[in-house]
Amino acid sequence: MRPGEERIKETADEPDALAASLQRGIRTLGDTFRWLAGAQGRRTSTLRRRIIMLNAAALIILIGGVFYFNLSRVSLIEERILSLTTQGKIIARALAESAAGGAEATHIDAETAAPALARLAGPTATRVRLYDRRGELQLDTRYLLPQNAIVTNRLPPPGDELWNFDWALRLYDLAVDLLPQRRYPPYTESLFGSGLAYGEVAEAIEGQVASAVRVNNQGELILSVAVPVQRLQYVLGVLFMSTEGGDIDAVLRAERTWLLQVSLVAVAVMVASSIFLARTIARPVRELADAAERVRRLPADREDIPDFTQRRDEIGDLSATLRDMTQALYNRIDAIEQFAADVAHEIKNPLTSLKSAVETFARAKDEKARARLMDVIIQDVDRINRLVSDISDASRLDAELAREKAHTIDLAQLIQTVASYYSRDGRAGVSVRVTIDLAKALYLRGLEGPLAQVFRNILDNAVSFSPAEGAVRLTLTRRGRLALITIDDDGPGIPEDNLGRVFDRFFTERPADHGFGNNSGLGLSISRQIVEMHGGTIEASNRRTRPDGPVEGARFIITLPVLEGT
Repeated sequence: MRPGEERIKETADEPDALAASLQRGIRTLGDTFRWLAGAQGRRTSTLRRRIIMLNAAALIILIGGVFYFNLSRVSLIEERILSLTTQGKIIARALAESAAGGAEATHIDAETAAPALARLAGPTATRVRLYDRRGELQLDTRYLLPQNAIVTNRLPPPGDELWNFDWALRLYDLAVDLLPQRRYPPYTESLFGSGLAYGEVAEAIEGQVASAVRVNNQGELILSVAVPVQRLQYVLGVLFMSTEGGDIDAVLRAERTWLLQVSLVAVAVMVASSIFLARTIARPVRELADAAERVRRLPADREDIPDFTQRRDEIGDLSATLRDMTQALYNRIDAIEQFAADVAHEIKNPLTSLKSAVETFARAKDEKARARLMDVIIQDVDRINRLVSDISDASRLDAELAREKAHTIDLAQLIQTVASYYSRDGRAGVSVRVTIDLAKALYLRGLEGPLAQVFRNILDNAVSFSPAEGAVRLTLTRRGRLALITIDDDGPGIPEDNLGRVFDRFFTERPADHGFGNNSGLGLSISRQIVEMHGGTIEASNRRTRPDGPVEGARFIITLPVLEGT
């Protein structure tokens, strides 16, 4: 076996072992991508595809850049030529000293140089040729072997030839050929042993070190360096060193095959992480979207939004928000249905009374009876008209609250403005007294009109229930970050059984002398809705001097959040 041939074969065997792992990785990767593509016909997630494609794009760019720039042929060729030049100069100097035949020698003794050349060129794993000054071949290490040397050849592992991985290597070669690279001149063996066919040998005869890169008929790179063998500036011959075919390509292939194996591991990690992200992001989002779509269709059975609130991320926040929104939607639907039922019930009562009065009026012969029936008819019509107006106001409240823009309100000034209306009106001799207990002005963010309506509704109730010459007391104080508004009257108070119902729609509980049907029972319900929209609360209770004492009147307490810094 020629020197360096065994090393080249060992290097070439390394890609075979790596190709085995490469084939297994490609099979696994192919199965994974078939799963991602929906091999079973199921719809894949757009978010999942985006995650995988973005990760893959970045990884492919990274791998392509490493393949193209790292361990490139150019850098490897330059390093190899520099190494050959250094080795050639060392060997040429040694030959000039040992095989020149004295100070007056004009050529190199081939017989003397042969053992020295074989000994010096052996470790370099290159082919070394020695030419004389005329360019004629003197020695070639390809045909020089140490005595008693044993030539060995590595046999391929036993097994079926179908399990070889030449296809992977051919695929690699094809990929490399597709990369833009420099074209090199062809390499041919010099006929009749003449070295002048190589331009670098001709330059070395002139005393210059020269190199060249060529490609043999198998497409393998051949690097060559020609170094003049000189003694006292006199050229005795030329040392011509060249790599064996495929030496550079085998090293490059082994390195890039190893890099490809590492890249496949990186791709597998990327795919696994993408699948994990898709499962933890795309699947929950899809479940939430499907549930929201079912809610939009308003099925007979109430649809529950999946609960991912145990997750401490955006998916958990989205789930909580959708669940709250859906629950608010269901509550609103229930409220609308209940409101419709209440409206139908409240309108049906005066309509029934009106129908009965009209039917009786047609049969009545007595003028007094007909006059009483006409009063009932007029009263029922007024009641229906008042009820329809209050229902219309209540139904428009949400739209008006959403349409109006909030602004800063001086709460003390607003209360004094509303109370002044009752002071001028002097209803039934009932006075409205306002007490402002504040160290400085109190401001809140809200809608001035609806808040004024709240105070008017409660003051109207308080005045209507207070006896003649009674008083309604309105007090404004502050409790931490809240404004506290207390409204007391001197009326009979609220029956204990009705304290929890006074804010229900259409609830009304009034003495008989107040007249039947003069109130729709929507005022306090509307007031609570407005206060809660402003982030506040409203409560009703009875006023007593002692816990076990008699009821001295009703008390309404309103709390509203105030602006920071006030």
